Amino acid sequence: MSYRNSLFSYGSVAKFFHWLIALLIIAMLIYGYFLENIPKAYAGFAYNLHKMTGITIFALVVLRMLWGAINPKPMIPPGTPMWQRLSEYLVHYTLYLCILAMPLAGWIGSSAAGKAPHLGGINFMLPIAQSKTISSASFFIHNNLAIIIIVLVSVHVLAALYHHFIKRDNILRRMLPYGG
Repeated sequence: MSYRNSLFSYGSVAKFFHWLIALLIIAMLIYGYFLENIPKAYAGFAYNLHKMTGITIFALVVLRMLWGAINPKPMIPPGTPMWQRLSEYLVHYTLYLCILAMPLAGWIGSSAAGKAPHLGGINFMLPIAQSKTISSASFFIHNNLAIIIIVLVSVHVLAALYHHFIKRDNILRRMLPYGG
């Protein structure tokens, strides 16, 4: 398998980014849902792990977008209706936007609350004044983006399954780790 995309399949680098980011996002959505139920003794560690994982996802998505900019996507199968092409574009780019905005909103909210993510002695505080208003607004956005991401990921998965089981084309296979 090539590390670069071909006209018909994604390369190993694109697949690696796709599946790693997908697993991290699903894990973070589940983890974030139960985060408020963590015992107080572990809450500081648990929240910081959530924040640092969010920053990691942000960085991975930026790297994936850079990789995609220099390594174009495989062709969409011939005969795909225009509405499906537009839907694919809209869902993918809205998903990218939300996946970038969600950790950013959490990071802004944490920094405005004076509880920025940290790794050992390295503090990742953004240059934002501490403000309960900014923090609350950021976390409101962060939480609502989680719902939007769940909807978009569901649409993405259903579309892939539709292509695989109904249209019987290679859309899903070309992104599977050993498919193509």
